[in-house]
Amino acid sequence: MSAMTPRRQLLLYGVVVLAQLLALGAIVLKREHLLRTGEVVRLRCRPLDPRSVLSGDYVELTYLISSLSQVELKKLNRWNESFERRDTVYLAMTRAAGEETHHPAAISHRPERVRPLGVVLRGTVTWPYPGVDVRYGVETYFVPQNEGPRIEAHQGDAVVEVAVSRSTGESAIRRLFVKGQELVFY
Repeated sequence: MSAMTPRRQLLLYGVVVLAQLLALGAIVLKREHLLRTGEVVRLRCRPLDPRSVLSGDYVELTYLISSLSQVELKKLNRWNESFERRDTVYLAMTRAAGEETHHPAAISHRPERVRPLGVVLRGTVTWPYPGVDVRYGVETYFVPQNEGPRIEAHQGDAVVEVAVSRSTGESAIRRLFVKGQELVFY
């Protein structure tokens, strides 16, 4: 087997770096497209300000739809499906006229069942009993240093605006509101 020449090694290195940059660019473009074109849903949440040396300052968001009680699940689960840990679920969200935030309308393993009922969020079951706990991928919001406690102080007054893909149910945080005012960081 022949050894690689320095020129080939450099070329291979360049190809690997270019591939990584293209992959990162694709991820950024996909997220940007979602934020620009996704359907908008507003969700009431309870912020918590954990700190992490590795992650920086962020706010952990727990939504009212993150933990569905047995009673709520019975109303939303029109097809009597069972839910297990790590299952992918789809939650249809609706908003009544005059209301600021969206509310769950139905939940299913099959998006085509719930799509006619509202905007569909895709989530993953984290705990299936007695109700269902679900993560939607919008539970972490990074903030500038020392801003987390200010947000956490307004539990119950926080609303998150989320962009949701019409085709996949994937979601991303667009904006955060506290007491009806958008939080803008400079």
